[in-house]
Amino acid sequence: MGKDYVFATARVRSVEKNLLTREKVEKMVDSKTPADALKVLYDSDYGYGGEPVREENFEELLTEETKKTYEFVLSIAPDKEPFRLFQYPYDYHNLKTLMKAEFLGIDPMPLLMSNGSIEVNKMAVMVRERNFLSMTTDMKNAMLEVIDVFSRTNDPQIIDLIFDKACYTEMAKLASAANNAFLRRYVGLLIDTINLKTFVRMREMGKTWDFFNKVFIPGGNVPEKLFVSGYDEAYEQFAEKLLPFGLNTALAEGGAMVKDAGRFTMLEKLCDNMIIQFARGAKHVTFGMEPMAAYLIAKENEIKTARIIMAGLLADLPRDTIKERLRETYA
Repeated sequence: MGKDYVFATARVRSVEKNLLTREKVEKMVDSKTPADALKVLYDSDYGYGGEPVREENFEELLTEETKKTYEFVLSIAPDKEPFRLFQYPYDYHNLKTLMKAEFLGIDPMPLLMSNGSIEVNKMAVMVRERNFLSMTTDMKNAMLEVIDVFSRTNDPQIIDLIFDKACYTEMAKLASAANNAFLRRYVGLLIDTINLKTFVRMREMGKTWDFFNKVFIPGGNVPEKLFVSGYDEAYEQFAEKLLPFGLNTALAEGGAMVKDAGRFTMLEKLCDNMIIQFARGAKHVTFGMEPMAAYLIAKENEIKTARIIMAGLLADLPRDTIKERLRETYA
């Protein structure tokens, strides 16, 4: 299988040179104007090369770049199926949006996202007509569960809960089916970080441990019972129990900011950094699906960083405040 990826890996390596380095990220932050920061992105080959957008419309450029990234990777992948797992969060976002819009009687189309494994308009028709034939089994089952449970509870929170669990469960299944350790470890780590952030948020909201049981996502490395056993412990104390899973620093430092200032930004940043640190391991792989998967992870992380910078500059936040929120770069 590795030889099938020789050409694809070479193509990915050729575009990695355009990834934002730490120096480019800092150049964006230190730009005199948001327009100057946007120029750094254009210099890094962002978008399709059309007319430049105004700085206040930067999201259009980031949307273009995300779409271009997925088109590129899927166009060169010898086997597209393993990379569907990166598309599933977009699919499930759209399912959540469509169902909530239906229940609220609003237009969902402006809120839908491309890059999923199912084209946006097709997904909208399937949901509207309750025709799930082109959905995966997990998507179909989640849809049926949402329709049933919401009709009985009228609780919109249940929509997120059901679809999120289905999404990451399906990602884990696909990673396992791909028989690739990198993908399996990535999904496991992703689920761990999501559960960790949920663990902190539920505690700060005053929710009991049995509510956390309902929102816990299986498939990660940290068992549910470990989270439950430490539900009443101080973050610093519980962080020691997460040492074997590599989550201790994220909780200790991120939890301290939550406790002292009520801000989740450090926890979210440290969790994102763990993902990108893991992805860097693919740099040592000569050829295979790992460099392609890592490139997708790197671009998603980079686009999030660009969004933080542009939004911060447009809001006229202090440069130091923006820098505190910056994620590590892959390059």
